[in-house]
Amino acid sequence: PAPTPVPSSDPAPATPAEPTYGSAVEEAIAKAEKMTLAELEAAAKAELEANPSLTFNADSLTSGVKKALAKFEEKYPWTAGRTAYNSKKGSEYQPKLVAAQKADSYIADFVMIQDASFLKNAMLDTGFLLSYDPSGEGITIADGDKDPLVGVTFNKVFLYDSTKVGKDQLQNVWQMTGVDGVSLKGLSNVSYQNPLGEDINMSFLIMLTSPAACEKLTAAYKSYFGKDYNPADDEASYQNIGYKFVAEFIKNVGYWHSSDTSEVKAINTYADDGRIIFAGLCKLKDYEYYKDDYKDTPQYYTNTVSGAGWNNQVEGFDGFVYNMWTLIPKTAQLPYTSCLFINYIHSQEGFDAGWGGILGYYSSNQNISSVEGDPALSVWKEQCIVEDVAYIDESYASVVKFINMQLAG
Repeated sequence: PAPTPVPSSDPAPATPAEPTYGSAVEEAIAKAEKMTLAELEAAAKAELEANPSLTFNADSLTSGVKKALAKFEEKYPWTAGRTAYNSKKGSEYQPKLVAAQKADSYIADFVMIQDASFLKNAMLDTGFLLSYDPSGEGITIADGDKDPLVGVTFNKVFLYDSTKVGKDQLQNVWQMTGVDGVSLKGLSNVSYQNPLGEDINMSFLIMLTSPAACEKLTAAYKSYFGKDYNPADDEASYQNIGYKFVAEFIKNVGYWHSSDTSEVKAINTYADDGRIIFAGLCKLKDYEYYKDDYKDTPQYYTNTVSGAGWNNQVEGFDGFVYNMWTLIPKTAQLPYTSCLFINYIHSQEGFDAGWGGILGYYSSNQNISSVEGDPALSVWKEQCIVEDVAYIDESYASVVKFINMQLAG
């Protein structure tokens, strides 16, 4: 007779557990990240066809999204008339996002926002805004830019009318404290937007107290004053050299403007000594001095830069690099369309549609270069103070309290 089989002592292979998701949107994002572009396009098309009454709503602080949406509809005719751009101002939009998060209700299918502290505390820590990684097929995103997903990176620099100021006027950041150095004079014509009304300016001041910024400030201090900085001299007043710079910078600001756009538009109209305006490099697109002669021609930006310049070799730092993040609410109604649109704006075609050809806009897709005449984003990051979400979050309360005291005088 045949031998009786002996039961194996090895356990049967376990069936892989199905992944679990906190929401249907999280599940859609996870599936989308495994799709080819063609598969994602098909999924988004099917989603829209299955929901004929729904509109893909994109909420954003930047009008580049509106331009990109228009080209997105052209590329995908089945989205025509089914998308809507909603312009949002941060201070007004943030409470609406918080309300939607608390109610677990729909607000949009795509959100593009800034303000690192708000993002982390109100949106990421609560799991309300989610990231989709569009990497692949011409899109390369650095690991540090994937979660939260960076959409577009910007920089704020010190702009001026080069016929009145010139690169030789601002050479070291300590000049902006108003105190004379060994060979350079202090400046009193800096124009800055009040950080209480402009979250990026607040983030910049917070980041000036970070270890990386303190290293830059310490080196610039020695060059400017001809001696090493001695923390003991200020330990009763300041936690570090960054706090010292922030306090003296705020005290010395010559002009407080309410709008970067308006200030840059008027950059050539100020008195003979001009103004040094802390504003987005991209705001040069609003500088109208040369528009009549050069608008919509290759010479427009060439001549704009020659008239309204900046020094990208300032000792200390040249400005501030910060992000706008492209995210999907967990209550989105059209998540595959959200993923497809995010994929689109991270492609060369999509980025060009919204932000191409303009100074001061940089894609997180490493395959997309900055425009001619604008240094690469990697260069700006070396020469500027760079936004750090974690540092801003952990130090926000204490540094903002200090900043408010300085603003109050």
